[in-house]
Amino acid sequence: MKRRGFVALLIGLIFDPFRSLALALCNPALVRLQKQGRNLVQVRPGKSPQLGHYFIQWYGHSSFLIHSGSQTKVVADPNFNVTPGIQADAVTVSNDHFTHNNTGAVTGDPVILRGITFRQTWNPIRTSVKDISIINIPSQRGQSWGGAANSIFIYEMGSLCLAHLGNIGHLLTAEQEKVLQRVDVMMVPIDAMTNLGFDDILKVIEQVKPPIVIPMHFDVVRQGELFAGFAKEHYPVKTFSESQLILSRAMLPKSTEVFVLAHPRAVSLGE
Repeated sequence: MKRRGFVALLIGLIFDPFRSLALALCNPALVRLQKQGRNLVQVRPGKSPQLGHYFIQWYGHSSFLIHSGSQTKVVADPNFNVTPGIQADAVTVSNDHFTHNNTGAVTGDPVILRGITFRQTWNPIRTSVKDISIINIPSQRGQSWGGAANSIFIYEMGSLCLAHLGNIGHLLTAEQEKVLQRVDVMMVPIDAMTNLGFDDILKVIEQVKPPIVIPMHFDVVRQGELFAGFAKEHYPVKTFSESQLILSRAMLPKSTEVFVLAHPRAVSLGE
């Protein structure tokens, strides 16, 4: 083998795992972001268990467990109602409100990925935790919060791309819209009090057009019902009797649908 060919092969072997990681991301725009700061967060190594189901599980409010096919676990926005003792490999925090940052409720020595700093500025995350790639983009919580920072987290696992909007308080910018264009599952806040109203949330959904929209950030059953009633004038709405949703490319709708998961800790207005 010629020296030039050998050197090229050697370089390819060294960098191919990183290239594969980048190319696996669900949007080319994310590949560029990933290259800008791969080492910003320390990732704990470990062997991946046997392949299984991809799923997400809602724990109420904005808290989700994201579970990869090799059982990598990421908890998004743990709040005070998350069952203490849940184990995960990583925790992501979209904003520093106490209903989103209860990282102490998660065990297993997880990597803590805070989307904003303690000074309320955006903290860029570009990393991978085992087989889940995690990236965030900056946003804000809205005028009622004085423009406080919010972080939109994007998770890629297998061939699936998920986005958690945190407490977004504005329509997407052109750049944000571009980065989110290939999202398969988008978790959106629908309380319409401290976040966007129903009309604007539907505008954000239309900007991205994800196959699956999952309402979050509500604790009263009636609030979820009101949003479902409003959304069904624009998109098909499916309600589920469980708070867990198994994911695969085959189950993705061809166009946007709203999936309302059963609230694990919801209260009614009469309680």
